[in-house]
Amino acid sequence: MISRHSLMATILFFPFACGAQEQAVIPLKSEPHHHLALRNDYVNVYLVYVPPHDSVLLHKHEVDAISIAMCDSEITVRAPGKPDSQQKVVNGQLRIQSAGYVHSTSIDGATAYRNVTVELLMPQQSPRNLCAAVILGQPINCPESSPQHEARGGSAQPQFQTNETKVTLIRILPRQSATLDTHGTSQLVVVLDDVGISDSDNNSRKILHTGDFLWRDPRRGPDIFTNNSANEVRLVSFAFQQAKISNAITNFYDR
Repeated sequence: MISRHSLMATILFFPFACGAQEQAVIPLKSEPHHHLALRNDYVNVYLVYVPPHDSVLLHKHEVDAISIAMCDSEITVRAPGKPDSQQKVVNGQLRIQSAGYVHSTSIDGATAYRNVTVELLMPQQSPRNLCAAVILGQPINCPESSPQHEARGGSAQPQFQTNETKVTLIRILPRQSATLDTHGTSQLVVVLDDVGISDSDNNSRKILHTGDFLWRDPRRGPDIFTNNSANEVRLVSFAFQQAKISNAITNFYDR
């Protein structure tokens, strides 16, 4: 026969036993699907690959990060204390994951989940949407296009900005090229679609593939990105240093 004292001890212990089974929160750098590919004073760049029906473990973002989807996916996002959120992620979608955000992600569909997550290591002040809903629930403040941002070969559209960082979506039309200069800033370019790259002397270098990225030092010369395909090519540019982040792209022209 179980004594009353033993029964009470079992009841009191039960919540602690249940709590011990809850998933522990780990830092992003320890999440096994996130693979660190670049670290410097400005960013950590993680390449993320999650097979179908697998899950990203519960983790915490210590700094602001922007995720860039590399494919369409169906996912469920789980955050402690909040209802599960089923989402359809679109190729090229940008989302901010603010410092302190805790979540896990399950891959629901038959397609693997791929993204590039860019941690912004400098404190970010006054984050705001420009031409994309990078911050959900915040208004879009898309500036009017100007001739220097649009040309026959493509366009450069600002997506998001803080006082320290500006994120721009660059589109290159089929059989066109675009020259990117640093304008004295540090830049990160993330490739959404396969593109050729060469230097300003037109020396062929290599092909950058979907999910590849390029760090551009302020002293780096111009890079020529060439779209040899029959479809539009997209690049996402992160420009740092507030004083000189107005123009990430300088010229479009026919091949």
